[in-house]
Amino acid sequence: MTEDQQGQTFGTRYRPERLIARGGMADVYEARDLLLDRLVALKVLFPELSTNPTFVERFRREAQSAAALSHPNIVSVYDWGPANSTYFIAMELVTGSTLADVIRESGTVAPGRAAVIGADVALALAFAHRHGVVHRDIKPSNVLLTEDGMVKVADFGIARAVTNDEDLTQTGAVLGTATYISPEQARGEDLDGRSDVYSLGIVMYEMLTGTAPFLAETPIAVAYKHVTERPAAPRSINPSIPPALETIVLKCLQKDRANRYSDAGELRSDLLRFLDDRPIRAGTVEMAAVAETTLLAAGVTTAGPRTQFISPIESTSSIPIVGANSTQPKRRHRVWPWILLLIIILLLAAAGIIFGKKLLASHARPKPTVTTVLVPNVTGAGEQGATSALTRAGLQSNIQFRNSSQSSGTVIGESPRGGSRAKKGSTVTLLVSSGPASVTVPNVKGQSSATAESTLLAKSFNVSTNYKHASASQGTVIGESPAAGQSVAKGSTVILTVSSGPSQLTVPNVAGDSLATASNKLGSDGLQVGSVSYQTSNSVPSGDVISTSPSSGSQVAPNSSVNLTVSSGSSTAVPNVAGDTVAKATTTLQNAGFTVASQNQYQTSSTVPSGDVISTTPASGTQEPAGTSITLTVSSGSSPTSPTSPGSGGGGSGPPSASG
Repeated sequence: MTEDQQGQTFGTRYRPERLIARGGMADVYEARDLLLDRLVALKVLFPELSTNPTFVERFRREAQSAAALSHPNIVSVYDWGPANSTYFIAMELVTGSTLADVIRESGTVAPGRAAVIGADVALALAFAHRHGVVHRDIKPSNVLLTEDGMVKVADFGIARAVTNDEDLTQTGAVLGTATYISPEQARGEDLDGRSDVYSLGIVMYEMLTGTAPFLAETPIAVAYKHVTERPAAPRSINPSIPPALETIVLKCLQKDRANRYSDAGELRSDLLRFLDDRPIRAGTVEMAAVAETTLLAAGVTTAGPRTQFISPIESTSSIPIVGANSTQPKRRHRVWPWILLLIIILLLAAAGIIFGKKLLASHARPKPTVTTVLVPNVTGAGEQGATSALTRAGLQSNIQFRNSSQSSGTVIGESPRGGSRAKKGSTVTLLVSSGPASVTVPNVKGQSSATAESTLLAKSFNVSTNYKHASASQGTVIGESPAAGQSVAKGSTVILTVSSGPSQLTVPNVAGDSLATASNKLGSDGLQVGSVSYQTSNSVPSGDVISTSPSSGSQVAPNSSVNLTVSSGSSTAVPNVAGDTVAKATTTLQNAGFTVASQNQYQTSSTVPSGDVISTTPASGTQEPAGTSITLTVSSGSSPTSPTSPGSGGGGSGPPSASG
C-alpha cells in the first residue's frame, strides 16, 4: 500500500488494508467496507491515469458492465466513484488463485479439469452475451478459481455493449491482450460473442498444452499470427489430450467466426457432452489452410526452428490493427525458393522411380492372403465378457478406462467398431467405464436457496429441497446432504434443507406505538392485527397502543391474530349532581368538560323534589373522556302525572319545576 493511500477511505466507507495485486492501470487492495463490516476487493486507478479520459471511461465501463451482470460465475461489483484525486471500484473479494497462477505453477491442467473450467467460463460468457455485453479480454489472469472450486470471470474493463458504437480504441489501434485476441479483434472489426469464444479457445489451448498457440516478441507480431497462421494441433504438444477435447478447442480457434461455435452456450454444451462421455457435436475440424502466396506476399517466414522461448503477452494493451495497411517486412527477392523448388522436383522424381519399382515387384509375386474376422459388438457388456468375446473371435484387446455415468466395468466404446472387419490377431481397444467422476460438494449453508441451487447446478449436481421450521430467516439454507466437503459421483443429488421460518413467534412489545406502527411491526414479524378496542388513559396519548392480547413476549404460532387496546385519551370523573336543579347540574357538568344530552329522562320520586336531578348516565364518579354526553334523570315528583317541564338543561318533557 502506498503511503498516500495508507489510512485513506474511499467513497466514505472503503478502507484499504493490504495490497493484493497490481495491474496495468490500477492497484487492487483487500479493503474493509466500514458500513457493512465486510471485506471487499478495492480496485484503485493509478492517480497518474485519473486525468486521462480514456482510462477513466474504461474504468467506468468496467464497473457499469459488471454491475449489470449478476451471476455466480461473474465477480460482483458493489460500488464505484471518484475519491482522493482518482477513481475506485468496490467488488466481491474472491479468495483463491487465478488460472494464470495455476498454469504457471502446474504447467498444464488435466483435461477433465480444463473442460470444467472452460464450461464454467462459457456459462458466464453466455449470460453476459444474452445481456448484450462482450468481454473482449478473456485470459487466464481474468479467470479466478475460488478455494471451494468455483470459477469466476473478472475484469470487464474493455467490455462493451454489442449495440454501442462507441469504443475504447485509438486511431488505427484496438485494446486487448495480444496473446488471446480474436482475428476480427486484431483487424479492428465489430465484435460479437464469438470473439470471446475464440479467446476462451486460446485459454483452453494453454491449459492443455502449457503454452499459447501464437508467441512472438511483440504484440503486433502475435496479433498478425492470429490473423494469418494455423495453430499447432494440441495433441502434437501433449498426446494425452483426448481427441474430442482437441476438436472442441480447434473449433473455437477457427479464423472465420462463422465456423466457430455460434455462441458460448453451444460451446458449454459440447464441453459437458465431453465430460459425460457423450459424442460431441463439433464434428471433424480442419483448420483452414492459410494460402502460401498470402504468407509470402506478407513477407512471413513460416519455416525454421524457434531460437528462444517467448512467454505469452498477458497485459492488456493498445495493439495496431492488423489489416491491408499493416506494416509488414517488405518482400525480398531470394534465391532459396528456387533452390527449394528444384530439390522438391528431384525428390518427386526419385519417389516416382522407387514407386514404379515396387509396383513391378508387386505384380511379379503373388499377394499374401490376409484373414479378417468380424469384430463382435461388445459395447454395454462387462469388461470380462467383452475380452472373452474378442478372444473367441481371434482378436486381442487393449483396455482403457474413463469416467462415465455408466457403472464401473461397463464397456462404453470400442475401436474398431462392432460389426466391422479387422485383421485376425489385431487389437481392439475397449473403452471401459471407471464409474462417474468424483466431485466435492461445495458449502452452501447460509446462502439463499436460489443462490445455493445455482452453485450446485453449475457443478453438475441435481438438487432436491426440503423445508423445515428454524430460527434462520425464511429461504436460508440450513443443511445439505451429502455434507459439504464430501466426494461424491458427478451428477449426484444434493438435498438442501431450507428454513421456512420459526415454528413459534414472540409477540413484540408495541405498547406506546401508534396504531399504524404497531400494525407494521406485527406484520413484519409474521403476525396479524386482530380486534382493536379503545380505552381512556391519562398516561397514554390518544391513538397509541395501551396493551396487546396475547401480551408482549408470549409465544404464538405464525400468522396468529393479536388484539390491540388503544388509548382514546385522558378521562375525568363525572361530577355528582344528584339533588341539584337541572340548570345547576348542567352548568357543573359543562364546567367539567362534558356535554349534557338534549333529552332528559324523568321518573317519579317520593324523596327528590320535582325538577331536581335524581342521577346521571354515565353515573357520577365514572371516568369518562372529555366531551362525553351525560344524560340527566330528573324527578317528576311523587305524582304519577308527568306534566311538561321547561327543563333548563335540554328541553325534555316532564312536570313544571316547582323550584325552577
